[in-house]
Amino acid sequence: MYEHNQHTDNISNSTKIDKKFLDALYEFIHSVKFELDIMLPGFASLRFLAYYKIIDYIISQKLSKNIIIRMLCPLDEDNGKLTKRLVAFIGYKSIKPTLPKTSTNSLFFIRDKQDIFSFSIDIQKRQEYYSEKDNSENNNKDSGTIFFVNDWSYCENISIVRNTSYCFDTIWEEEENYDKILKEKKHSELLFDVVSHDIGNYHQILLSSLEIVTSLFRKSNNNSNMHDLPQHNDRIFSCLTTARNALTKSQSLVDSIRRLERLYTQKEDLQLILKNIPDAIDSAYCTVEQSLYKDNPNDKRISISINLVQNQNPADINIIAEDLLEEIFINLFSNSVKYTDTSEVKIDVLIKDYFIGEAKYWMITISDHGKGIPDSAKKELFERFYSKAKGTGLGLSIVRTLVERYKGKIWVGDRVYEDHTKGTTFGMIFPAA
Repeated sequence: MYEHNQHTDNISNSTKIDKKFLDALYEFIHSVKFELDIMLPGFASLRFLAYYKIIDYIISQKLSKNIIIRMLCPLDEDNGKLTKRLVAFIGYKSIKPTLPKTSTNSLFFIRDKQDIFSFSIDIQKRQEYYSEKDNSENNNKDSGTIFFVNDWSYCENISIVRNTSYCFDTIWEEEENYDKILKEKKHSELLFDVVSHDIGNYHQILLSSLEIVTSLFRKSNNNSNMHDLPQHNDRIFSCLTTARNALTKSQSLVDSIRRLERLYTQKEDLQLILKNIPDAIDSAYCTVEQSLYKDNPNDKRISISINLVQNQNPADINIIAEDLLEEIFINLFSNSVKYTDTSEVKIDVLIKDYFIGEAKYWMITISDHGKGIPDSAKKELFERFYSKAKGTGLGLSIVRTLVERYKGKIWVGDRVYEDHTKGTTFGMIFPAA
């Protein structure tokens, strides 16, 4: 075990972290073979790692060597954007800070459960070194902050490493169990809402429509004059149409719930295989086009253009997924049809390769020319039972569940920058196979 004390009382000299410390930390991370566990008890610890690009290096090691990375860190408003960026690449659990809130933050890294690199940092503001003009021109939140590394140490003592790893694993397991409880609770609430609210509403519409038709027949029968019925034909037809539509929507909702249940129950034993993205898009297009032949009161026509950047070979655009992959594109294409008011539904699909470090991804963007989505609605768009959605509101929830199932990420934006009225663009990335 060795220790190094770096603390200095000279603020002007401490604006730069000792190169010896950074080199030692980078070398420690670089030499991880299987697993890196990171504990950040203080709020500012994550900001420190981001400010000195240590987070970027950790992500690059994850992508290049496919090592396991787990991080325990308190979550606050300042760290929100950083953690959203991290969860796409590493295991992350939010913990409550158990230490008194001070300017000092301790961090430690456990490498392959064999040794530990630990250090503590102090934070001070240096507003007196910047004019108001300088601060306004600098967009970095931490540009007016000085990070001090007080001390740092390396330890490979078997007993210390073993006990520290045990504590980390225990906290991680407790957080995982808590997350599972919350997920189960949310899932049960979803099923309860479906049965008690949405399906109940459809059944109420169905019941009311049939009661009107029944009362008309009963009234004519009581008058012993069935010849009065023809004058109610339009009303009877309208009620039966309403009942049929309610039954169709109820069945569609049940089908969506079955899909979500299938995703929920099968996530532990997935049978993932090599799937071709262009094939899935073509299959989804055919499915949506056929559905328009069966039910298309507004006489809409769908047309899709697929653009492969840099003349990619379609046969090479593969990911690890399963047969449900095309459900992603069916739901997105169906959304474009719903939210396009014109008879012609134009959808543009762009596929290109995308690299994060040395890891290759496939990026797919799907753009339509519909009415678009306001910025205020984008945040809750992927939530189940989105209040402003047409239909069941489950389609985009299924999309997000599937994308995450295949280790991908999805986002939504405007087809034309900062003008949502010109249509919507959904973007996704998946690890290339």
